[in-house]
Amino acid sequence: MSRVATNTAWLMIAQIGGLVIPLIELPVLAHALGQQGYGQVLYALGIALTASVFVEFGFNFSAARSVVKAQGNQKQLAQLLTNVLLAKILLSLAVGIVVAILIFSGIGATTIPNYWFIWISLFILAFGFTPLWYYIGLEKLIFPALLDIGLRSIGLLATIVLVSTPAHAQRVLAIQATVGIINTLLPTLLIVRTTGFGRISFTGATTVLRESWELFLYKGAQSIMGSIASTLLGLLGGARAVGAFVPAEKLVKAASGFAGPVLNAAFPHLVRLQHNSARDAKKMVVLILIGLFIATTLFALVTLWLAPWIVNMVFGPGYEDAIELLRILVWVVPLRINNMALAILWFIPSGKERIASRAMMLNIAIICLLSLLLVPVYGGLGMTIAFLSAEIVMFTLFLLLFCRKATKASDK
Repeated sequence: MSRVATNTAWLMIAQIGGLVIPLIELPVLAHALGQQGYGQVLYALGIALTASVFVEFGFNFSAARSVVKAQGNQKQLAQLLTNVLLAKILLSLAVGIVVAILIFSGIGATTIPNYWFIWISLFILAFGFTPLWYYIGLEKLIFPALLDIGLRSIGLLATIVLVSTPAHAQRVLAIQATVGIINTLLPTLLIVRTTGFGRISFTGATTVLRESWELFLYKGAQSIMGSIASTLLGLLGGARAVGAFVPAEKLVKAASGFAGPVLNAAFPHLVRLQHNSARDAKKMVVLILIGLFIATTLFALVTLWLAPWIVNMVFGPGYEDAIELLRILVWVVPLRINNMALAILWFIPSGKERIASRAMMLNIAIICLLSLLLVPVYGGLGMTIAFLSAEIVMFTLFLLLFCRKATKASDK
């Protein structure tokens, strides 16, 4: 467990760096590029990030799980690396065609130079080909975490020094794409040096794609969850409802995000534990759930008390409507984090990721249905009720399946 704690600490440091550096970078770019140039850069980054989800394809869980099971067997690890890389190459070719059509056809209200396709492609490769899955599986995260923080800091410094006018928009993409490629290439080369390559097999690539399909759906549904509120509120409730709800949602999202490093660090340990003893794995997950429930409930109570101060400090005056919504929406945090824990520490390690992906889809369906009914009448409060109801249903379903599945597994 000491290794889990160490990996949690390094992942947490990397996550904090990933939050702080963009916050420092934001005013620099907004001032230097202006609204038009900064909007184009954000649009290009948005395309790259969205496309990279289809290249990453959930391998950070499925391939990491395979690494845990193959640990110590260099031949199996080499073949796994080859299969995953080949699968990602095939995915990136398909994604590249779609992105090229999007950029060169000029579809959409935001236009960007055609030659930015080069930088967007590099971004997709950098984000989509991340080898973090290998290091998560081996529980050796110090090197990738330090490299990530170091390169992000260098990129921030280069941005501050080299970007000063709207004409420098391309420099932003060049700097960040270069940082991303190095951040992916160096750890990948280190893996290749350690394990080597296996046999190129399209059957093997197809197999890892099939194994990762449900996890792709799960992570894709999570991505949709991140943007669905503002979209539905904009369509059904108007700008005022969006302005009241989204600030509260951003705070809840940020709080929930800090559970990610803990769960990702514990993931390989639970894969190994489930493989050896389902009963011991169940006990460990129960202890983690109790700890998370206590911690997140205390967090919700403190947030309930400090809601006016938090909203005013983070967003300033004019967001008073968000205070009451935050006091309700904060109860999503205990539910969501425990839902994440059950998915990442129980269902996915045991090969039951289909349950996790289907539950996420049900979550989205409930939010959409309740939004249609409640947002036109209650605005942001309606969306808050929709989110809270969906998380309650998901947690209840997960808990029932966890108890049933865990009991069956422990009886074997």
